[in-house]
Amino acid sequence: MEEINYGEIQQFLDELMGSGFDFQDMVEKGAAGENPLSLKSLASLMQGALFEELLTQKQLWLHILLLALAAALLLHFADVFQDRSVPEISFCMIYMILFLLLIRSFQTSLGIAQDVMGAMRSFMTVLAPAYFLAMTLSSYLTSAGVYYEFILLLISGVQWLVESFVLPCVEIYVLLVLVNHLSKEKRLGQFAKLVSMAADWSLKAALALVCGFHMIQGLISPAADSFRNLAVSRGIGMVPGLGSAGSGVTDLVLGSAVLIKNGIGAAALLVLILLCLVPLTKLAVIMAVYYLLAAVLQPVSDERIVGCLSGMGNGVRLLFRAVFTVLALFFLTIALTTALTGG
Repeated sequence: MEEINYGEIQQFLDELMGSGFDFQDMVEKGAAGENPLSLKSLASLMQGALFEELLTQKQLWLHILLLALAAALLLHFADVFQDRSVPEISFCMIYMILFLLLIRSFQTSLGIAQDVMGAMRSFMTVLAPAYFLAMTLSSYLTSAGVYYEFILLLISGVQWLVESFVLPCVEIYVLLVLVNHLSKEKRLGQFAKLVSMAADWSLKAALALVCGFHMIQGLISPAADSFRNLAVSRGIGMVPGLGSAGSGVTDLVLGSAVLIKNGIGAAALLVLILLCLVPLTKLAVIMAVYYLLAAVLQPVSDERIVGCLSGMGNGVRLLFRAVFTVLALFFLTIALTTALTGG
């Protein structure tokens, strides 16, 4: 299988993840039935990302907590001021500072989501030639053509959906939540909910379409290729002078090609997991802290502050779901394609 070149894939991994991952070695271990990466390594990577994000965001969350407590003190001691407008104006000033802090925090979360989704699309782009060449060498010609076109369409479709619709919807949702809680009269709550539902349902629709394609296509192309492979093997077996020996050699060559293809698929799935493990952990930590702050501050702080923090948690949750959905789309595509053309 010297025809398969892993150079471009390895270059991409070296640039993004360092030189500690050898893609060809992972393929060979996967083809041999070995575990290319231990669960202990994944757990260690996730634990490191968890504590790193907690330390990085600690100061920002402390500032948010102090501002929320300051706003609560102002409103609870409003009777001290003769002019009733003083505490409300002071609250608005504190809220605007909080507004800026939350926007900066959200931009960080948005950058994490954009970077990891861009990395996944780039990886799928460099993976496709090697993976579908291996599928072609395993004599799955029809499937290779169909799924290669689908992969290219999926990459461009995901890029358009995420960059042109989902992420802008999440940004609009966060802005609506922050503006909505500026005054006691919440007039933008339903609109924010509508934008959130639009982003959520578009991700679910994309996942359903991909699963539907694989269910339908899995009944057609692999069956046609399997029939062709069987016909070739039986045809060689009927040639005088070759007989069962020629048929056995053909089955052996095709079987080894299928093993290589499956090894590439298994290695690709592990790379996708490694690409998303740290960013998803960071987004999960940020989301959990926002929900925790909202729960802790609810008994003492103003409901506008609590609603604002809860809304920020929902915004980061949408980013988490967007990243997870893109991972699921690519993961299911590789896993189902490998399984349906597995023998």
